[in-house]
Parts: sequence; structure tokens; C-alpha cells
Amino acid sequence: MQLDAPSQGLRSLKKERTREAIEEAAIRIATEHGYAGTTAQAIADAANVSLRTMFNYFPQRDEAISGPTIALGDLDEIRRQLAEAPTVLQGTIDVFDACAPALDGSSELQRRRKALIQSTPELLHVHRSAIDRFENELIIVVEEEFAARPGRRRLGRGVTPREEARLLVTIVGGAIRFGVDDWLSDGQNDTLSRRDAMAGVIHQFALLLTDEQ
Repeated sequence: MQLDAPSQGLRSLKKERTREAIEEAAIRIATEHGYAGTTAQAIADAANVSLRTMFNYFPQRDEAISGPTIALGDLDEIRRQLAEAPTVLQGTIDVFDACAPALDGSSELQRRRKALIQSTPELLHVHRSAIDRFENELIIVVEEEFAARPGRRRLGRGVTPREEARLLVTIVGGAIRFGVDDWLSDGQNDTLSRRDAMAGVIHQFALLLTDEQ
């Protein structure tokens, strides 16, 4: 049976409230009892949901505590973004921007999560490990783009498509890592979009490798 628009809206609202309740419980328990003392069952109990429901929203306990991490989305969409971008570099920046979760302090929940990540190395490791996995997966897609359209490559002979893809993704990934560290140190400029911030960091990388001032 197909639900009408009001029913679909209520269901979406209920799901969002359940997700927020789980996140709120996870951050509160981790703040009070520490990362190691926070169990999935304790989070589920505090959020008044079953353990199964919690894992439907957050497949791993760490995700409920640390928040969403960067992950590669639909591969066909990723390939389309790369193919349609003016350059593969710009396409790679766009993919990172589209796939990375928002890191801001606009809500009390986010501010508390940020403080928790700042004081818990294990949670920072969760985000950095996710970036590592994302980069390894994206390198394969960028290599495919270079193989399909060799004219879009920037490096000459002696550098394979795989090597160029690794270099490109590593540079953009470095900008993301810089942004995460900047956010955690309260140095993030909220007036800049993440895409502009990444482009700015990449430009600074380039200046370090040239004599340009």
C-alpha cells in the first residue's frame, strides 16, 4: 500500500527523531563514562530503542558516537561527476565535497560531539581511517577515468594512470585531513564552503612546491 504525502512526512520525521535520540544518547554516555565504557546496549537502552533498531541506523557503535564518516556513494554518479567536471582535479574535489559529512558547530549536538572527538583519539582514528578507505576506493575510479580519457591526464611519460590517480587523490585527501584538523582545533573559517576551503589548501600546497609568492 502506497502511503500518502502526510504519512510519508510523519514517517520521515519519526526516523529523524529516532536517529537524533540514538546520537544524543551515544554522545551523552560517552561523555559521562568514556569511549571504552560506552556499549551499544547502553546506547540503545538510553535511546529507548531495541539493539536491532539502533544497528539499523548505525551499523557500528562508533558511528553513533563519532557521527557519519566520509564514504563513496553511487559509483555511476561518481564516474559521471568526474567525467563532466572541467578537470579531473575539480571533479575529485567535487566528489570529496559531496561524500564528506558536514563538520560544523551549528548545533549543540555537533558541539558536544566535537568536544568528545577532541578528547578521544579513538574517535579521531575512526574519521581518519574512513578517509583512508575512501581514498583507496576513489583512486580506482580516477584511474578508470584516466584510462578512458588519456587526454585529461596532466603528467607525462613515465607516470602510469594509477600513479597519477594516487597522487591526485592523495593531494585532495590531504586537504580534507587539513580541514578536519582545522575544525577540531577551532580554526575553521565558517564563511568558506568546504569546496572553496579545499581548493584554497590545494593552492597553498602548490605554492609550497614552487617559487611563486
